[in-house]
This record gives sequence, structure tokens and C-alpha cells, in this order.
Amino acid sequence: MPLASCLLPLASCLLPLASCLLPLASCLLPFASCLLPLSSCLLPFAYYLCLSP
Repeated sequence: MPLASCLLPLASCLLPLASCLLPLASCLLPFASCLLPLSSCLLPFAYYLCLSP
């Protein structure tokens, strides 16, 4: 899968960042209702970037 081969290195990069961001979760939770629609907007764009040569 092209998408999987694109997201797996990204995930390995984001995992250490996640361990840093987890303490901030209680602060960021109010923003979730704002960020979730934004992420659903960015996903097709990221998919396009992964498939572009």
C-alpha cells in the first residue's frame, strides 16, 4: 500500500513526539472539537502528497 509505506515512517517519527505531547492532552482536549474536522480536511491532502512522485 502506498499510503502505508508513507505513514509508517511518519508514525515512527511521531511516536517520540506523542510521548512528549501526552502530558499536554488535558490541555488540548478542549481543542479536539476544532482539530478533528481539520484533520479530516487534511487527510486527502496528505494522501495526495504520499502518492505524488
